[in-house]
Amino acid sequence: MSQKDQGNWESRWHPLLEQWVIISANTSVRPWSGKLSKPTNTVEPTHDPECYLCPRVKRANGELNPDYTGARAMDNDFPSLSMAAPVPQDADNELFRRSAAHGRCRVLCWSEKHNLTLAELSAGEMRDVVDLWCSEFTMLSDEPAIKYILIFENKGAEVGASNMHPHGQIYAYPFVTDIAKKMRASQAGYSECHNGCGLMIDLMNAPQAESLVVEPSKHCSVVVPFAARFSYETWVVPHRQVTNIAELNDAERADLARMYQRQTQRYDALFKRKSPNITLLHNAPCDNHPDNRHWHFHIAMQPPLRDPEKVKYLAGAEAGSNNIVNPLKPEHAAELLRGCAIQ
Repeated sequence: MSQKDQGNWESRWHPLLEQWVIISANTSVRPWSGKLSKPTNTVEPTHDPECYLCPRVKRANGELNPDYTGARAMDNDFPSLSMAAPVPQDADNELFRRSAAHGRCRVLCWSEKHNLTLAELSAGEMRDVVDLWCSEFTMLSDEPAIKYILIFENKGAEVGASNMHPHGQIYAYPFVTDIAKKMRASQAGYSECHNGCGLMIDLMNAPQAESLVVEPSKHCSVVVPFAARFSYETWVVPHRQVTNIAELNDAERADLARMYQRQTQRYDALFKRKSPNITLLHNAPCDNHPDNRHWHFHIAMQPPLRDPEKVKYLAGAEAGSNNIVNPLKPEHAAELLRGCAIQ
């Protein structure tokens, strides 16, 4: 095999999801005549009177937003889950089971300013966002009906964001989601088979992980996962094993805020635009399951772009198999990200 072909046609095991990811770097240079995602030169205003998330604007539910500043949380006016959901009459039908979609949906505004992404906040403002993540997780996890809390951000038109005011969301589920079940089982199983060692700790400390580190810091590191499912996927991983973000101490929260923001800035530098991105905060379920103690909280960042103009779409083979094809070798992605110039 030639030097050029090294890294092509390789299957890598994703130990958290317990599935194979295909690394096929040769597909990144194939001829492309599909849709391109070209950045626009639209300049967003600091305040948009038509935006439901801006201060002093009437929301879709008729309520007036307060004249707020900084990071703020509010209930979603169009929630996918609701504590008021009615209980179905025939919930126990074996073949047609139904259940009330009880839960909470929250919207998290990073700033009162309509045009500021997380990459552009001040260090203090970014820390306030992390503190908001922590307080929202703590508040929602105290509700007995809530079993799993997903804090996330859909950033950019490429990932379907319906409002351009930079914001995140929370879905607080009445059940543990499929991915959370897989992550819990994989981490618990690894610990039981390796004398109590943590899967994520061993992943981070393995010699093979050295070339995947984008930036290390005192309390956490930014890494490209060995079996990355997206071309420029990165994880922000605390060095100390905690099950959820609220367990981080003050110094760890400050470091997490700094490292997360620096990675968002790298994406902007790499793609030469305000980069679209999906961010997922992987906290342990809050259902009191004994295996939750093996969970290692981390943040996954999954930009949909393969390069500044091409979006990575979920192809038929991937949708039909749930085995993703990554067109970029993770070690190469880490090298490119390390070379991005940020402040």
